[in-house]
Amino acid sequence: MPNRISYPTAIAHIDCNAFFASVEQAYNPTLKGKAVLVTGIGGGCVITASYEARKYNIQIGTTIWEAKKLCPKAIIVPSNFKRYLLYNRNLIEIIREFTPDVEEASIDECYIDLKGLRRLHRKSYEGICFDIKETIKRRLGISVSIGLSTSKVLAKTASNFKKPDAITVVTAKDIEKFLTKVELAAIKGFGHNTQALLHKQGIHTPLDFIKRPPEQIKKLLGKIGWEMQMELQGYSVRPIKTAVSLPKSLARTRSFKLSTDKKFIYQEILKNLAVAFWHLRKKKLKTTHLTLMLRSQDYKIYGEEIKLPEELNSEIAILQFFRNAFDRLYQPGTIYRSTGIITTSLHHEDYIAPKLFPNQLETNQQLSLFSKIDQINQKHGSYSIALGPTIHYKNHHPDLSKLYLPFIGTAT
Repeated sequence: MPNRISYPTAIAHIDCNAFFASVEQAYNPTLKGKAVLVTGIGGGCVITASYEARKYNIQIGTTIWEAKKLCPKAIIVPSNFKRYLLYNRNLIEIIREFTPDVEEASIDECYIDLKGLRRLHRKSYEGICFDIKETIKRRLGISVSIGLSTSKVLAKTASNFKKPDAITVVTAKDIEKFLTKVELAAIKGFGHNTQALLHKQGIHTPLDFIKRPPEQIKKLLGKIGWEMQMELQGYSVRPIKTAVSLPKSLARTRSFKLSTDKKFIYQEILKNLAVAFWHLRKKKLKTTHLTLMLRSQDYKIYGEEIKLPEELNSEIAILQFFRNAFDRLYQPGTIYRSTGIITTSLHHEDYIAPKLFPNQLETNQQLSLFSKIDQINQKHGSYSIALGPTIHYKNHHPDLSKLYLPFIGTAT
């Protein structure tokens, strides 16, 4: 077992509670407190049920016909994965305000490393987790459960121990006591077959499992089983993975003073586009899917997706798509506080197969131009050269001497 220092490491698992249903309730407050069923493609079965619906024993996979029999007043909502992705990106953005070490496990859960951050935040690790939970609830209107412990497996098990909207802490000295309260089925990775095998060896609880000789566990379950045993004993042998070779998405957001000015808001989101695509080019990535995001004064999130005809990383090439999507998204009279861009379906330039009949939205001249622009902006700072519609930026920053693309507008 680990030494009796309370936190040789400090890892938390953040799990959104009934994520899809919670997002629908946050997006449409009239659904709060009601039994909400989110359906998948075709609408035949439940993919997420709100906690109000789960009281009627409605689970994932329950058919809509069965669910309506169990709860006649249940409200059926079709899934909206674009909306869920927007909430996910905002969720991760909030969490990164507290720690840079975030590993996204799925659209509704992640692991974070808090080690060493007590002095920065001037509170305990549990206090940091509480602040994260409450900030997510205040800004996004959804609740999360958090498990805090010394390893990823323990943190994951702890986050599932009490739901919804709860924090469960398992320090190193409390591990054995905690493992007496959970079953083997509660441990992620212990499926039905693994549980049956362990039962045949006289291992009926997680506590039984961690007390067996490592050699026996290796013989039964191999290296993965040994790692699981170490993690359940409190040793962190599966470190937080904060980077991957090819990201699933890249996001850029900007906050500003509350505004209803369409021109100003378009300028702000255009800056998001410029920075997002600069990062794509820097990483030699291209995208085929782009999501525009506007966040209103009351923190509601609105999104519009663009599906591009080919892989691109030149903002000039998509300006018409972009403007049309923004016009559909913007609602006159709505007060907005921030904008955002999310690029998904990313591909590395080196692995994009040449097309027999390309759309040629990106020309060689454009690619050469942006290569030079990126070099200048890298040397002299963001927006040293920028798209014409962002000229508003200079008007609000008179100390900056900027050059804007003559393709769309110029200023000196």
